[in-house]
Amino acid sequence: MGGDWRPIHTAGPQVDPPLEPTAFGEVEIVEGDGGLQVRQVGAMAEESRFEFFLDGIEHTHICGYVGIVPILHGYVAAVIRQRSDRTFLTWNVIEQEVLAFPHALLRPDRLLELGFPREALIDSEADAASPHPIKLAEDERAAVKLHRALIERRLARRWADERPGEGWLLVDGRLAIEPALLKSGRAIGLVKSHRTQYLGPADMREVLEMGCGYRSSVFKPVRPAVGEVYSWYLRLRPPGGHDIYWALARIEGRAEAETLELVDQVSRWLLTETAPLALPDPRWHVLLYPIRDCESYLRSRMPTLEVS
Repeated sequence: MGGDWRPIHTAGPQVDPPLEPTAFGEVEIVEGDGGLQVRQVGAMAEESRFEFFLDGIEHTHICGYVGIVPILHGYVAAVIRQRSDRTFLTWNVIEQEVLAFPHALLRPDRLLELGFPREALIDSEADAASPHPIKLAEDERAAVKLHRALIERRLARRWADERPGEGWLLVDGRLAIEPALLKSGRAIGLVKSHRTQYLGPADMREVLEMGCGYRSSVFKPVRPAVGEVYSWYLRLRPPGGHDIYWALARIEGRAEAETLELVDQVSRWLLTETAPLALPDPRWHVLLYPIRDCESYLRSRMPTLEVS
């Protein structure tokens, strides 16, 4: 590596993932008379038809510096777990250790001797004209997060291509991560983040005041760069005494008439998935147990991230 390589022999500082910026989105109400309504979806279903569950994780830390350039070592992984007789099995998993750094400031060849294949060396594409070590680390963390999204997309495509069984797939996050999912007809996305607000103030207030088991009208987000979906808000648990976003999820399904026909049924499946609780995770109010199982499985496989 040369004399300017300074490894960090402790755990190394972690770099927090960049926050998605807050934003406002445009929508078209596609259910009813075009105005937003909230309604009960009915009692939770006796049985959920969700059989497959997709989630991914990433874990990173700075393992050293070459000059002032931080080298970010990470583990990225995605898994689809399959539920059978209340037991979770692994349908498919993709995982990879990576090194992220700006290739414009540091030639990848210098890091090959650490034993990483070239495809694991991620370019964070930093501004070479004014490097700042903290900003470089933030850019590297964003690059790893993007790499995780690509892995999740590959795994989603495998599922859509093979279409195993008759059960449905629940994706932790946006359904539009992979266009093939939008065509499958048996996949739903559950979005826990609300940094993009899709409704105006009056309509959003109605949503934020919904009780457990209530949903909004179905709407279509206007996102030219993303595949079309139908979406609706669903309150998973009683919100009394909690934050306005407590147990509030935004659900995504494919933009077809069938989604409008199944919206209440799918919502009842999701209410059924609220038990058992995903404790002790602090996100348990909106994190469903099968998704927590995916995360726990991947964390159990996470290697010790050490580079010397």
